[in-house]
Amino acid sequence: MPAKKSDKTVLIIADREENRQVALGRGFHLAEALGCKAHVVAFFHESLASLKDSNPAIAERVQKDLLKHRSESLARQVEKHQRPGLKVSSEVVWSKRVHEWVEDACKKNPPVAVVKTGHRSETFAYTPTDWHLIRDCSVPTLIVSDKQWRKTRPVVAAVDLATRSRSKQKLNEKVIETSRKYAEALGCPLYLVHALHISPVLTELDLIDEHSHARELKEKLEPKVKKLAAKYDIAEKNIILKRGPASKVIVSESARVKAQLLVIGTVGRKGARAKFLGNTAEEVLMLIHTDVLTLKP
Repeated sequence: MPAKKSDKTVLIIADREENRQVALGRGFHLAEALGCKAHVVAFFHESLASLKDSNPAIAERVQKDLLKHRSESLARQVEKHQRPGLKVSSEVVWSKRVHEWVEDACKKNPPVAVVKTGHRSETFAYTPTDWHLIRDCSVPTLIVSDKQWRKTRPVVAAVDLATRSRSKQKLNEKVIETSRKYAEALGCPLYLVHALHISPVLTELDLIDEHSHARELKEKLEPKVKKLAAKYDIAEKNIILKRGPASKVIVSESARVKAQLLVIGTVGRKGARAKFLGNTAEEVLMLIHTDVLTLKP
């Protein structure tokens, strides 16, 4: 059954390479599944500073010609990936600060999601657009891979069932509800994954038995698992509790069940704290080879 039409929009950041439009195809698929419109933005920028200094009129004409060429290219790609009945608008923006434009657009008229092809590299001196969006964008951000979506492959929700923090509990609920919405829209199963955290210091010093402690943690979470299964209509076997570091458990279990989409919450650390410590969502993005939807509290 097709999704009910909505006035909401999926904002898609077009890939720079004309023949590699991963985000465009995925964004159109998502917009259609959710019953939304799609708005495609292509960003373009060339340094014309020296030309502007010597001949501003020529610089302006060059900029217009470049934007026209990019607009024509974008129109071809939109037509190529268009889906019947999907309402699509598009624009080309002259800017190299992609995340700033997106953040401002999301504040003015929030889309249901921002879709962007993943470019998962970061150095101490350079923070790519992906990380800026994950840390700062106020709406759900979908970082996509080259893999195609298939109905037989599940959506996985990464949750922290052991947290006592009310804000993190609310984020858990948001992650599960969003994951269920996407699973229903895509017509695929839903899994929940929780990492059983055991302090490596305690195990290294032989202060606890890792396996028996993991069993105890599972037993404590059993009532919560049953409650979640009943509340969200999820099979208990699809709620996975596994021992290990959160990022590694999330990635390995997503791969094991052949997930097509992982949904994860992020608190978005900033500055030097983010550089040295990162957060689970960013660690996962460095390791995983599937689409990741990040949500803010």
